[in-house]
Amino acid sequence: MSALTSSHLLSIFGFNENDIFVGGAEGTLLHYDGNQWTRMETGGRWTFKDIWGSAPDDVYAVVTDGRILHYDGKTWSPDEDMEKLPPMNGIFGLGPDEIYACSRLGKILRYDGKSWKYTQTGTDTDVTRLWGCKESGMLAVGYDGLVLKQDGDSWTRMTFNSNAEFYGVYGFGPDQIYTVGSDGAIFKFNGAEFTEMPSQTMEFILDIWGPSSEMVFAVGDEGMILYLDGDQWTRIESNTQEFLTGIWGSSDENIYAVGDNGLILNWNGEDWKAVEG
Repeated sequence: MSALTSSHLLSIFGFNENDIFVGGAEGTLLHYDGNQWTRMETGGRWTFKDIWGSAPDDVYAVVTDGRILHYDGKTWSPDEDMEKLPPMNGIFGLGPDEIYACSRLGKILRYDGKSWKYTQTGTDTDVTRLWGCKESGMLAVGYDGLVLKQDGDSWTRMTFNSNAEFYGVYGFGPDQIYTVGSDGAIFKFNGAEFTEMPSQTMEFILDIWGPSSEMVFAVGDEGMILYLDGDQWTRIESNTQEFLTGIWGSSDENIYAVGDNGLILNWNGEDWKAVEG
């Protein structure tokens, strides 16, 4: 537990090493400016599940109260133009006028710079996370092995042999995308098909991220941090047993993992150490 908060931390997003947002339960949102971590006022006891922004004064967060919050560089506020949504899970954008947010019950919304609108998913399965790139559009993942590929304003389910609950997805282009989830599930998408990768664990993997395609980390239950070495996933020492729920970094020598009981870990290029506040 850090001196900053004892709340469970669930999400992290940043622009650089001096501008990082960490969200969690009970209205917890922390910001790092390069010198210190401070708590931000969010106007509610929201549970922040995911964060994404196009600029430091244009940041969005999704919360379990069925709201999408926006930060304009000064204040966090919920989008009042929207009806209340199912509990929100993930958010990811390709630019300030193309942002996607997903929720339970198969809902995915798209923001065009002016308003949020529902897209056609063809499913009521919970959608948990989103990732995409300009070259190939968006992917969405969720429960029951759900992977959806964007097709204009609708989504098509991609079929492959998995019934995992997917919690994280991240990629480095159209032909190198990873999704992670329950019971140690890790799948790699090469642009044409998904291939399961041995993870050597049955613990739940909750997020995945890397500074480059040659350096990828996955985090999860009981302090688990996996490192992709070639095509092999290897568990590395995290110095904690707390569940780790989110990971992001600014470089290969500055990566953060966040988790239960206010834990923030920092990778300095050699090992993981807890941030004290």
